[in-house]
Amino acid sequence: MSDSVRTTVREILRQAVLGAHAGGQLGEVPDQMPLERTKRPEHGDYATNMALGLAKAAGKPPRDLAEAIAKQLRLLGGSDLAEVAVAGPGFVNIRLSDAFWQRRLLAIRAAGKAWGRGRAKPERLCVEYLSANPTGPLHFAHGRHAAVGDSLTRLLRFAGHDVVREFYLNDAGNQVAALALSVWTRYMEAARAADATVPAVVFPENGYRGDYVRGIGRELLARDGPRWVGTEPPADIEPVRRFAIERCLAMIRATLERFGVDFDVWQSERDLHENGEVKATLEVLDKAGFIDRRDNAVWLRTTALWGDEKDRVVVKSDGLPTYLLADIAYHRKKLSRGFDSLCDIWGADHHGHIPRMQAALKALGAAPDRLSVILIQMVSLLRDGKPVPMGKREGEFVTLDAVVDEVGRDATRFFYLMRRHDTPLEFDLELAKRQSMDNPVYYAQYAHARCASLLRRAATLQAPSMPLDEELARGLSLPEEIAILRRLSDFPDLLSDAAAAREPHRLVQYIQELAAEFQSYYTRLQKVHGDSILPQKRQRVGDWHATWDWKRTAARLAWVEAIRQVLEIALSLVGVSAPSEMKRAEAGEEVEGL
Repeated sequence: MSDSVRTTVREILRQAVLGAHAGGQLGEVPDQMPLERTKRPEHGDYATNMALGLAKAAGKPPRDLAEAIAKQLRLLGGSDLAEVAVAGPGFVNIRLSDAFWQRRLLAIRAAGKAWGRGRAKPERLCVEYLSANPTGPLHFAHGRHAAVGDSLTRLLRFAGHDVVREFYLNDAGNQVAALALSVWTRYMEAARAADATVPAVVFPENGYRGDYVRGIGRELLARDGPRWVGTEPPADIEPVRRFAIERCLAMIRATLERFGVDFDVWQSERDLHENGEVKATLEVLDKAGFIDRRDNAVWLRTTALWGDEKDRVVVKSDGLPTYLLADIAYHRKKLSRGFDSLCDIWGADHHGHIPRMQAALKALGAAPDRLSVILIQMVSLLRDGKPVPMGKREGEFVTLDAVVDEVGRDATRFFYLMRRHDTPLEFDLELAKRQSMDNPVYYAQYAHARCASLLRRAATLQAPSMPLDEELARGLSLPEEIAILRRLSDFPDLLSDAAAAREPHRLVQYIQELAAEFQSYYTRLQKVHGDSILPQKRQRVGDWHATWDWKRTAARLAWVEAIRQVLEIALSLVGVSAPSEMKRAEAGEEVEGL
């Protein structure tokens, strides 16, 4: 049995189409078998519009072709198909049987923590993300980039790909120059505070004003003493620049470590210049015929390469390479390392950079589609319903550390992934730190803890274990139980689709939906069906052992463990913990398997 329900149903559909073709109803057998999950349960589980696409070539009404395919499906489906119906102009709706979904429980439990793992054709991928300028601590908005990039990497690796995580360190150019000057100025302030004879200096207009810069200035004074004291910045400010970057980078690394994010490669932009890779890249582009020299500058012919609105400068009139040329050199270096695909995660304001980089790949002799770019939209921080202002240069910003301190790592990561990456996100601080069921991450973790609690209580009650087989699984017969089996069975296809689309937010949506279904089932089981997974606390154990439905209990406990394991896998892929015990703050009650 394939992990993928979609693959299983598509194979049945293929056999049905072959049968219809052999019977003369179809003129050709298509290479692709279009199949979609239905949006409404009354339309079944899956639907295909294949008959609509084949009708013209077959010279028959699409509904007639749909009837022929449906007839073959009914013959082939056996106990797997509960219903096959033709709808509309020629759609075929397929409903799978309860027995099919019950058998899926065996596969889910057998796979354990590997459920849904590694069905994709393996690729070697480079995922570059975050790449914040090393000019200060990570601020709140950086967190969305970190959460998306790290979760995407986890997802791609679980899907079977070989992924290298990279941070591109923009440690060359005007911004780090402004940082160095800012640190020197704060160094002079610290020196003057200790010695009034030290001259006063004016803080640069474009400097970084955050308190962290004062801290770095004091550290520089503690390390170097009066070495850099003067009325003007030192002629060779490189040691100051390097010290400032090292301190900022140390802050960034520490924040990422506590946020659960790690990188395999930290690529320095400055190293690309010093190692000659930027110069070599320019020579390659020139030799390929994509460089123009005019107006005392050097231009990349992006108009010819990609239909850009204008060519782009790669070396300015002062002889200094632009950021674009260094970025091209970096991507050339990635290509030389043998990656099948490159995936970059950038801010939405870098949209115009995409065609230039794809044009550059074309100039380097690589297929432009080897580079895919995910654009992250802005995220705003709300406190008491009001936006929190941020501006890094002015020193008015909320650090990622501060948010994690206030709401915790799990809630922070989960909230960043609650919307698609290209959609603006509002991060509600008060909601994120609330320990109640209206907090989405708390709600999801609570569902996992409830499963774990049920399993612990079953052990305490000495509930008998029975081998999980098809007969036992038939004890899961309530509509809510079958619906959750469908949800669990969809997990491998969900992972495959999310990895292919580079959309880790789909996992958070899945977690929320599965948690909601289980919590609803738990309530309805008692209130609607007058039943429970385990006996109520008021029932004596002896009575339970004498009268309880052992088989149904064993089936439901296997089902609860399947829910728990899928929640654990999904939460781990978004970097969120799956606790086995929790307390509801507003009620003070431990999660119990009642």
